[in-house]
Amino acid sequence: MSTETLATTKVGDLLPRIDHLYVSARSSFDPLPADRYDEKLPSGMTLREVLAHLAAWEETVPPRVAAVLATGKDTYEREDLSDIDAFNAKVSAETKDTPIDDLKARLARSHEAIVALVRSLEGREIPELAKKVIEWNTTEHYPDHFGDLGAAIKTAKDLAMTVNAGWINFRLALMSLGMAVLDERTSTGWTYRELAAHAAGWEDLAATRLGRFRATGETNDPGGTADEINARLVGAAKGKSGRETLADLDAAHTRLVREVDQLTPEQIKASDGWAIAVVAGNSYGHYGEHHTELFSAVPRRPAQLLERMREGWRPFRRAVARSGLRRLSDTTSAGWTAKAMLSHLAYWLESLDRSLPYRLKGERGPIPDVQAENDREQAASASRPASEVIKRLDDAYAKLVKIVENLPADEDIHFMAIRLIAGESYGHFFEHLPEIESWMPQNKADVLARYDAVWNEFRGRLREVGRARLLDPTPSGWSYRDMCAHAANWLQQAVNELGGATKRWNAELIQKENERAVAAHKLVGAEAMLDELDTSAKRMRETIASIPDDQILDPKTFGIVGFYSYLHWEEHLHEDLGASY
Repeated sequence: MSTETLATTKVGDLLPRIDHLYVSARSSFDPLPADRYDEKLPSGMTLREVLAHLAAWEETVPPRVAAVLATGKDTYEREDLSDIDAFNAKVSAETKDTPIDDLKARLARSHEAIVALVRSLEGREIPELAKKVIEWNTTEHYPDHFGDLGAAIKTAKDLAMTVNAGWINFRLALMSLGMAVLDERTSTGWTYRELAAHAAGWEDLAATRLGRFRATGETNDPGGTADEINARLVGAAKGKSGRETLADLDAAHTRLVREVDQLTPEQIKASDGWAIAVVAGNSYGHYGEHHTELFSAVPRRPAQLLERMREGWRPFRRAVARSGLRRLSDTTSAGWTAKAMLSHLAYWLESLDRSLPYRLKGERGPIPDVQAENDREQAASASRPASEVIKRLDDAYAKLVKIVENLPADEDIHFMAIRLIAGESYGHFFEHLPEIESWMPQNKADVLARYDAVWNEFRGRLREVGRARLLDPTPSGWSYRDMCAHAANWLQQAVNELGGATKRWNAELIQKENERAVAAHKLVGAEAMLDELDTSAKRMRETIASIPDDQILDPKTFGIVGFYSYLHWEEHLHEDLGASY
């Protein structure tokens, strides 16, 4: 088929179409057991032969397209590809003993080469024949074998695993975007949040249809055109937060898998595989349809990944700081203590040392016993001081930042590594943020209540120390009087800054201010020191009470209100006054 043509074209939407079919096919191949690959399928081929066959034909594309670009002719005949049966038999014979994982890797490589080729052609006028060579071996080839892929699915477990094989990368890619990106526009014009709502809606609809099919045998339609349903789904998502939309997506997926799990082998094959077609079209085939659109926003370079990490870390770490040390021993909405949750987060950040080297190479690496590790961290957290738990979390996060900063700045990171880093850092922070977010002050009344509660404990423990022991050393090494001078000074500083005399602090200036306050009170007696502390606390409370409710939680204002008073006292309650947090 040596063809010469003057017609030209552009690749257009070829890459999304190729990715759609490849991702859908891989979702079918990947979860099936190895012994399924040598069973004869309706076409007469085995799954092994289909896998090798797809890869082999894709491998012919780059040199053939290069020839078309150079000469206007395909090398189909010259490379002895015209005898299709002979070529297929040769591929089958060569791969009859090849490990299945090696065949999957070969298909992945051939697909990556096709993707690189198409991207190199984007925006260019190319011979129409070059585009046809790509299509013949990708978008027009994969559908030829979907019947075989469907026939290889025999049980509910097979189908559920196929659904989840596609879901994992789709869901992790959404998670890797970070919350700030969910409302950005995709290449097709809607937002990533709307894309998630769209996927959730179709999975939920598929679950409903499967339930009716199981009960009645009815192969029902979805209840409207695709455009009508899409408009309805996107409209229903308006006003929902990213968190709510992702929760809807997870709930719809869980419902779909639950429905799939209840199908009998007979129902899976009934009506020419209607159930498989509905599930594929609304789950793993659907994920593939949006693969290029979604993955174009996945952070690929270290700088992009660091940006997402920081976007996720800041609100989480702020919530931890604003909750304070005292509350970290309390039980969260998830049923464990905040200390246990933070220990859990720190451990999985630390675990990246072991798993990330494999993921950077695209390998799975060792599979940990997740539940056992979580249980161990939860048990150990009870005896750890809250300050130690927070330091461990800070250190683990700082170490990950350094690891990512040291990756080659101009090279893409393998998605296996991206999804791991995202999953154990900003995606993980996002997952657990609601557990402590509700503990953060919501208004001035909350701030004052926390202020009063911690002040009463702080002052009460000072009374236990007594005036006579105010010059004794505290466990952290200074005297109780010096600690009181230090606390009073920061309350006075807070009142001044809230009144407009703001200052910019760094570690060096803070240390100098602490030394100045202690030195200034060296000749102050015990009773006068406690009176000054009480007066400073009273004035600070009056100042907080005067702040308008809509300003109290402003980050700059709260940074003075909380961190100069009750969050500060909690540190000294633990370090100097015997409180066990």
